Amino acid sequence: MDIESVAEELYGLPLDEFTPARTDREKEASSAGDKDLAGQIHRLAKPNLVAWLANQLARERADSIRPLTELGDALREATAAASGPRLRALSRQQRLLVDALVRQACQLAESAGRKVSQDTARALEDTLRAALADPSAADALTAGRLTKGMQNSGFAGLVSPDRSQTGPAHEAPSAAGPSPTASPRIREQRERAEVDVAQARRAADQAITARNRGEDHLAAANRTLARAEGRVAQVRNALDAALQAKSGAERGQVLAQAAFERADRTAREAEQRLLEATERRDR
Repeated sequence: MDIESVAEELYGLPLDEFTPARTDREKEASSAGDKDLAGQIHRLAKPNLVAWLANQLARERADSIRPLTELGDALREATAAASGPRLRALSRQQRLLVDALVRQACQLAESAGRKVSQDTARALEDTLRAALADPSAADALTAGRLTKGMQNSGFAGLVSPDRSQTGPAHEAPSAAGPSPTASPRIREQRERAEVDVAQARRAADQAITARNRGEDHLAAANRTLARAEGRVAQVRNALDAALQAKSGAERGQVLAQAAFERADRTAREAEQRLLEATERRDR
C-alpha cells in the first residue's frame, strides 16, 4: 500500500464513503508501522461536491473529458493568433461541450442518490472552463483527485457562456487587469473589485469547508438514525409477537375460566346430592 494507490482508491469512491475509507486505510498503515504513510493518508482532503462531480467525470467519462482538453489547446492557439472568427466558433463549441458534461455529471450524481443544485452545477461549469483555459487545471481535472472546484482565469472571458456571441473576440475584457493607460478611477475600481473577489472567494472556501463538515455530521446522523430505526423495527416485531401471544393467552384464560365454572357447578351439585343421600340414609 502506498499513497498513490490509496489516493486513487479514495477519490473514486462515493462521497459518503470517503472519510470512513480514509480512516480505515490510515489505521492499516499505522498497524503496519508506517507512520509517515498514515500521516499522508490523514492529510488527504475530502472533496467537496463540485470536486467529487468533476472527479467522477474524469473517471467515468474520460472519453468525454478528452475533447475538453483538446478544445482548450485549440482555444489557446486561436487566442495566440488573435483569430476572432475561430475564437467565436470555438467558444460556441465549448458551451455545448460544457453543458453536455454538466448533464453527464448530474446523471452520475443521480445514480449515486445525490441531487445537484443550480449553484453546484454553475461551480462545476467554472471548473470545466478552468480546465479549458489552463493546461495545469486540465491535468488536475483528468487526474480525478480534485478536492474543490477550480476558477477560470484565462482566455479573457471567452469561455464564459454569458459573453455575447456576436462581438469580436478582442472586445472581451482582459483577465490580466486594466491597461497601464487606464484612468486612476478605473484602476481604483478594478482594485476594489479584485479585493471584493478575493474576500468572496475566501468566504466561499470557508462556507464550503463548513458545508463539508456539516455533510459529514449529517451522514453520521443518518447512519445513527438508520441503526435506531432498525432497533425500533426489531422491538416492534417483538412487541407484535408478544401481543399475539397475549391475545392467545387471554383466549385460553377465557376457555379455562368457563371450564372451571362448569366443573365447580358440577362439583357443588354432586356435593348437594351427597348431602341429601346422607340425610336420607340417616333417617
